[in-house]
Amino acid sequence: MAFQAFRTNGAPTYYDANPTPWQADVLEAGLIFAFCIVAFSFYIILPGIRGKEKLYTFIRVTVSLYIGAVIVLTNWSYSWETAHIHTRTKYKAGTGKEISADIGVHIGFRGVNITLKGTPETQLNETINYNEHFGWEWDQGRLGFGPNAGPFNQAYRAAQYRGLPLPILWIAEYFTFDGEGIRWGRHYRQAGWFSHISLWLCFPLWILTNVLFFVLLKYGAYCLVLTGVCMLISNVIWSTWRNVNDLKIPFEAGFMEFSFGGSYYVCLITGILCILCGIVLRVLDLVKPNAATTFFGVDVLQDDDVTTPIVPGRDYNEPTDVKMRKNNGTGIEMRPTDGGRAAPSTAAAPMRVPAAVPEEDDDDSIYEPPEAPQPQTKYEKGKSRGLTIRKFQKSRRHRPPPPPPEEQDVQDDMYVNERYEVGADEVRVNMN
Repeated sequence: MAFQAFRTNGAPTYYDANPTPWQADVLEAGLIFAFCIVAFSFYIILPGIRGKEKLYTFIRVTVSLYIGAVIVLTNWSYSWETAHIHTRTKYKAGTGKEISADIGVHIGFRGVNITLKGTPETQLNETINYNEHFGWEWDQGRLGFGPNAGPFNQAYRAAQYRGLPLPILWIAEYFTFDGEGIRWGRHYRQAGWFSHISLWLCFPLWILTNVLFFVLLKYGAYCLVLTGVCMLISNVIWSTWRNVNDLKIPFEAGFMEFSFGGSYYVCLITGILCILCGIVLRVLDLVKPNAATTFFGVDVLQDDDVTTPIVPGRDYNEPTDVKMRKNNGTGIEMRPTDGGRAAPSTAAAPMRVPAAVPEEDDDDSIYEPPEAPQPQTKYEKGKSRGLTIRKFQKSRRHRPPPPPPEEQDVQDDMYVNERYEVGADEVRVNMN
């Protein structure tokens, strides 16, 4: 009984066709599925995050994965430029019969997709639903259709041998011309190549942006702006390099004219969004660093060597509090003493007891922590000593003392009658 399943009149098993739309590209579907898995992995841990950090994490993950998905998908999609027309046209060579069909062309960085779908789909006892891909990545090749020609020309010649419908061959033929100013295939290939390079550069920049946002916020903002700039460069290259003369393909119902597709506008909007987000984050980091670091969940003082001890009730938005105070490891506030430079803490510096703070009746008064001891400068040290004592010490230090009496040579008659007189600040020797 099971052996007779799906069999008719004893014939072999017949399986119906499994039609798959050409838009459901396997590579693009795999890329979308990969980003969806990463997003789901982050979303599944959101319930374990408390407070507003849950919302901040959701926004960061969503925006970051959206930018990465746009970079990858627009690089591999075939909707940078599209055209569509509904017309009556010849079907195949040698038949002389016409069909009514919808014809669509989708151009990407790596080639062209041409679709032909009959309206109705079944005509001339045949199902008319074609999709053909002609790629050019990335070799132009020689003129003609021989073994040294480019991949596009070789695919076109193979399509002729297979007997594809005339509308598909008619459109593909326009991309095989390469001479006398008619070089749509060459220009589209070059535009796709350089736009591909610029857009592919955005991918490592996007990864670097995610890393820098947890290291240094300002450099993460700069890298995000650079990512958006590279995406806009891809749009500029594609729109200016793809052809010199606009491509228009004539049919019975009129001309098939090309226009920018969904990938072009998605890349353009995402690039502008990256630039605006980078500028906003940089301004927010300058104006309100606490809000920026709270959103990203990083330390507010991680990107600066200047730290300020936390004092309740004090406003830290003043620039002097950030630029002039440094933490010496003990939590004591250090104030600048010479040219705005904070005095370093030295163990040999004398400790000064801070003056007692008088008690006030106002409970809202701000408690000022004691100031750190300040080392004296050379000028202050000189003022603290007497000038007479300093000169006396200097003269005594540089003049050698007289020899002791027991070491004198008593045998020499020349020094027998010497007499020494010692004054208050000098030593004189009188010779008799």
